Amino acid sequence: MNLDRPLVRGVLVCKMLVCVVAAGALVAAVPAPAQSVESLKTQAKEGNAEAQYELAKAYISGQGIAKDVKQGMEWLEKSAVLEHAGAQDALWVMYRKGFTPYLAKDPKRALEWLRKSADHNYATAEYELALLYMDGDGETGISRNRKEAAKWFRKAARQPGSDKSRASLEDMLHKGWISKQEANWHVPEPVATVTSTVTSPVPAKEPAKNKAVPSSPFSLAEVETGLKGWITNNRMAILVQTYGVNFSLNGDTRNRLLADGADPNLLQVISNSKR
Repeated sequence: MNLDRPLVRGVLVCKMLVCVVAAGALVAAVPAPAQSVESLKTQAKEGNAEAQYELAKAYISGQGIAKDVKQGMEWLEKSAVLEHAGAQDALWVMYRKGFTPYLAKDPKRALEWLRKSADHNYATAEYELALLYMDGDGETGISRNRKEAAKWFRKAARQPGSDKSRASLEDMLHKGWISKQEANWHVPEPVATVTSTVTSPVPAKEPAKNKAVPSSPFSLAEVETGLKGWITNNRMAILVQTYGVNFSLNGDTRNRLLADGADPNLLQVISNSKR
């Protein structure tokens, strides 16, 4: 899919409420999924992130169900909290410029969702993050870093249909911004190695089977979003234990979370999960 720059896409979000989220972009309303909306509702309530994402699209577009953008946005955020990369990228677009009256403009929070989506190897998000690094972006606080831009272009370029990322690498090479090696997306990214000063090797613990690989830690805003009506304290505690949080639990944050419905057990988990 050909993607416009995030700024243009963000403006479209604000003006076209009839659009739905699909493949990380805002596109014209599409038919409802083949499975029934009732089936999607059942699966979404059981915590299926893909069903939540599809249900969000159905509500926002009004395809197969009465249009309800507010409810669609709620399901979209639920899906994103459960690590659905497409939902996370969609929230990046919406928070980037605001989605009145449903989401206030918040570029910093938008960037958090974009990074989460890119960390899931979602090509759309990787391309968008590369664009931010190529020129820098004042609103999100990203400084220009063309080597970092090339890294994210390479990640996206390795996936099918990523012609724009491949073309961007060629353009950067032609302008002399990166080397031939940095423009080569055909080879895997080098794995960073850490030199240890420990003389006696300590065997690494084998990861638990079927355990999800942690993404970036949750922000306070993301935990609050989850608590406001759709994620139970027990479920949120599991998510926080798995991914951690990037904030400290002090008097102010404790009071905010209590007001959002956090129970003592969840607060204890959060207190022990700062990363």
